[in-house]
Amino acid sequence: MLDDLLVGILVYILVMLVHLGATFLLVALVRPFGTWLWERPHLRLTLALLGANVLLLAAHLIEVGLWATLYAHLDLVTNPSDAYYSAFLNYTTLGNDDSIGSTATRLLNPIAAGSGILMFGWSTALLIYVLQGHVHHLISTHRIRGFGEQPRSKRFSREDIT
Repeated sequence: MLDDLLVGILVYILVMLVHLGATFLLVALVRPFGTWLWERPHLRLTLALLGANVLLLAAHLIEVGLWATLYAHLDLVTNPSDAYYSAFLNYTTLGNDDSIGSTATRLLNPIAAGSGILMFGWSTALLIYVLQGHVHHLISTHRIRGFGEQPRSKRFSREDIT
């Protein structure tokens, strides 16, 4: 049981390092393009979110692969091709996987689920970071209705009141 806990923590740390690498890469990619497509904020925001999502998806797939490698290495699945599927179920907290039959290593599944929860939360924070870098310029450039400004046809002047 203690061995499973230590191995699970080690893989969890590797998962965090993959996500940290994705975070550094995302920050490095966002900064140089700070004024890129400044005149086209909708396109700029779309490309920024698309790039961030693709990068984060790749990180999550690699992280699931780390758990799958552990499952296959420990022979926790009856069929080695089920390792990635089993790891994905646990990483996304869906759980209830019948392909992992060993109760001797049952601590690995909740550790994988916990790492998935935290990495998805981390990804959400990164997407908000990307949005914060773009939405202010989008609002100030186009004065989107619904952000505290009334449409011109609904404004009243002092003459309208008297």
